[in-house]
Amino acid sequence: MGKRILIIKLGALGDVVRTLSLLPSLKKVYPKSHISWVSLPNGVRILKGHPLIDQLFAYDSPGITALQAQEFDLIISLDKEPEPAGLCNILKAKEKKGICLSKWGTPQPTDPKVEPYFELGLDDDLKFFKNKKTYPELIHEALDVPYRREPYRLYPDKQAKEKAQRIFSSFTQSKRAVVGLNTGAGNVFACKAPSKEKWVEIAKELLNLGYLVALYGGPYEKELNQWINKACDNQLLDTGTDNTEMEFVALVGLSDVFVTGDTLGLHVAISQGVPTVALFGPTCAQEIDLFDNGVKLVTPAECAPCYKRSCQKNPNCMDIISSREIVQAVVNLLPKSCTV
Repeated sequence: MGKRILIIKLGALGDVVRTLSLLPSLKKVYPKSHISWVSLPNGVRILKGHPLIDQLFAYDSPGITALQAQEFDLIISLDKEPEPAGLCNILKAKEKKGICLSKWGTPQPTDPKVEPYFELGLDDDLKFFKNKKTYPELIHEALDVPYRREPYRLYPDKQAKEKAQRIFSSFTQSKRAVVGLNTGAGNVFACKAPSKEKWVEIAKELLNLGYLVALYGGPYEKELNQWINKACDNQLLDTGTDNTEMEFVALVGLSDVFVTGDTLGLHVAISQGVPTVALFGPTCAQEIDLFDNGVKLVTPAECAPCYKRSCQKNPNCMDIISSREIVQAVVNLLPKSCTV
């Protein structure tokens, strides 16, 4: 097996996906290594089939029991919450890097090199304005691993790809360029996605230019996407909101350009090499690396970023970004081979 490495990364699914940037770097440092990863069940499902992950463990009783019976050479722990930090403490390893748990039950960095990464969650001025580094850069520096700036990848299985092709089969017969609109952004922070009215504006402008438009989202976006499609005379392809994680990845991979807020869909598009228009309102654009395959449109709102859980401003920070600017960014990113 060589060096036995365990990565503990639970957290939001988008954070799990972007942490994949570590894998090619670790393999460069440790060519002969066996890499395990523990995550929540949805993380296990989306990471399944990754060629650089040798074993996946779910963060549940059976998974933790199996991990406690083993010993690792290196544990990498990157979540700043008590549960995963505590798991880092109780598992056996010769070396541990990242975030562990203090004897008072508070997360803390394992060593001074981790402190800059850890402090981003404590100091708003540092996170919002002073930090200029991307998340992959930050975690590589925290772990003292050379950063190679390789885009992270996900690998949907054959079944997921076949379902995605079936959903798109009648929609793409014209061979016109497909623009994906990812309307959801979770429910933790306010205004991470444009309003439904703004999505309709964007979709109609794209339709007027002759592009095909596909709607993406999860269970929370079912009624939203139906409303948007109806407002566009049902000219859009609703890709569905009950897809598995792998099916969602495969569906995103079929768009020629993807428009999304700072959410899972953004990281999935990056993982599939799809040119991306990334919209930023309440969150920090500097932490995201599009790997030279997209454009960031950042709100001009003076109150952003804020990471607030609610917002009463109208228009909000995301709706201040003009539809025309978003559509023009899409047009600029479309491959020359795409037709209208």
